[in-house]
Amino acid sequence: MPKYTDRLEQNDITDFVYFILTPVPSDEMLAQLQLASGIVICGGDTELYRDYIVDSEIGALIRARYEEGVPVAGFSAGALISPQVCVIPPIDNRKNEHLFLKGLGLIDNCVISAHFTFWNEEQNLLTAMEKTQLSLGYGIDDASGIYFKDEVVAKTAGQIHFYYANK
Repeated sequence: MPKYTDRLEQNDITDFVYFILTPVPSDEMLAQLQLASGIVICGGDTELYRDYIVDSEIGALIRARYEEGVPVAGFSAGALISPQVCVIPPIDNRKNEHLFLKGLGLIDNCVISAHFTFWNEEQNLLTAMEKTQLSLGYGIDDASGIYFKDEVVAKTAGQIHFYYANK
């Protein structure tokens, strides 16, 4: 957690709470999420994060808070579960195959690929765009970020790879 919390503290943000994900969220966790002025979904086991968040009370609460205007940030697994379709590349799952699962639905019309250059994800991203029939693909390199406002790219930091389907 220091990877994330140290950065917050360096920017004078000291009023934060973090939780270890579990299949059954505590009442305290849900109450804290309900009061949050920002939500960060960190990196980790993408399949597990998807299972514990997307179709759970946590996921419903995150979607509701997002729709109320609360910013939601996702790193690695957190980024991959954020769109309508959660695409998990073979390198990032135990089955070693391309997985196409329901995501949080915070962004509708795109596919996101994390660790893009490090994992050599170009072909996987293009395949995912074709399979999902989505016209936008974003490859996010490590130490990079993409910021959406109303589902439109508002700002980028670092190396982002943009792909547009020829439809």
